Amino acid sequence: MADYYPIFADLRQKTVLVVGGGNVAYRKVQTLLEHGAIVWIVSPKLVKDLEALVDSKHCFWLKKEYSADDIQDAALIFSCTEKDEVNAVVSCDAQKNKRLINVVDDPEKCTFIVPSIMERGDLQVAVSTGGSSPIVARQIREQLQTQYGQEYAEYLALLKEWRNRVKSDLSPEQKKRFWSKATDGDVLALIKNGRLSEAKGVIEHCFRSL
Repeated sequence: MADYYPIFADLRQKTVLVVGGGNVAYRKVQTLLEHGAIVWIVSPKLVKDLEALVDSKHCFWLKKEYSADDIQDAALIFSCTEKDEVNAVVSCDAQKNKRLINVVDDPEKCTFIVPSIMERGDLQVAVSTGGSSPIVARQIREQLQTQYGQEYAEYLALLKEWRNRVKSDLSPEQKKRFWSKATDGDVLALIKNGRLSEAKGVIEHCFRSL
């Protein structure tokens, strides 16, 4: 059985602490900001790309060495330094304060790990090997990217448009029939072939026929 419990977290307006100012920290901060987090970076210096993300609105920089006081209200903590002793201290402090901590490339110091993620609009597929081999996780993600193209982003966006209307206007049995038809493969095939307007028509017809 895998050691880690898989979960997707809503980080919008949540405080996340990133310790470190290098390229690894840059990639973490960039992804966190894309998902709506409020990021605090602790590091004496930052690489240029990371410094460019600091806007004192969604991304803040504490220009200093890490201390336990920096944890404060952080929901998640990432330690991305190249110093093992610093990463160890951050991990220890986080766990003492019952905060989730990820130390890059050091699963033994983590209470959560970050999977390799494939995204197509609202579709997210996360692949994890439990820290055994990030390379294998990345290889599997790359295989999935060839199977699930951009059509899935348009497909899910179309289904999302109908979700509230179906929920409010149809009976349980009608809902079952609607979603069965909407997801039987025909709508997706039309979108994949560049026929989005026809796909929308199929969904509309399906709804009106119930």
